[in-house]
Amino acid sequence: MPDTSDETNYRVVVLELTNLVSRIRTDRPNIYVGVTTRIPQQLAEGLNNGKYKPAWARNNVVGLLDKLAPTGTFTYMEAKQLRDDLKRQLRTKGYTVNRNTTVYRTYVINLDNPNLADPGKGYVYVGQTSKTPEQRLQEHLNGARSGKGHNLASRKVSKYGTQLNYDLMTQRIYLTQKQALKAERRLAERLRQQGYTVEGGH
Repeated sequence: MPDTSDETNYRVVVLELTNLVSRIRTDRPNIYVGVTTRIPQQLAEGLNNGKYKPAWARNNVVGLLDKLAPTGTFTYMEAKQLRDDLKRQLRTKGYTVNRNTTVYRTYVINLDNPNLADPGKGYVYVGQTSKTPEQRLQEHLNGARSGKGHNLASRKVSKYGTQLNYDLMTQRIYLTQKQALKAERRLAERLRQQGYTVEGGH
């Protein structure tokens, strides 16, 4: 168990890692952000010698990234809060932190409702997902449900969906669902202004 007393024995460390997982951004390395009582160099060397935790970082340390880490020592609770804040900050800058490769994208699906008298420039559904757009399309078309039985599919897409509309989609990725939801709303509104009939885009 970590020492949660008021002793300021803890450091927040940032280590550059090999490409354990695919990088979110090619110009930002994989990194480990953690809390330790060890000197950062000692932790790095120990990990590369097959010691210490996390086990998944062993033999994969490229070097220290001291410029990204806060200086000084802290209580355990202070260090833990600093670590969690830093993980979020570095993810928003495109770093792949502690193997977390989750990103979000917006997508557009063509809908075909023969009873829709005037679809304008087209009838589409706009959504956002942490999966690939192709996977999300199949979930809609197959009426997928979560392990707890929650519906993962839009009824409109299940009934009228045909294919992804890549021409209306962007390649941009978002690092949080909050960002993706905002982008989804913006995309839906833009398409409505262009004359499309839009479902989704919440």
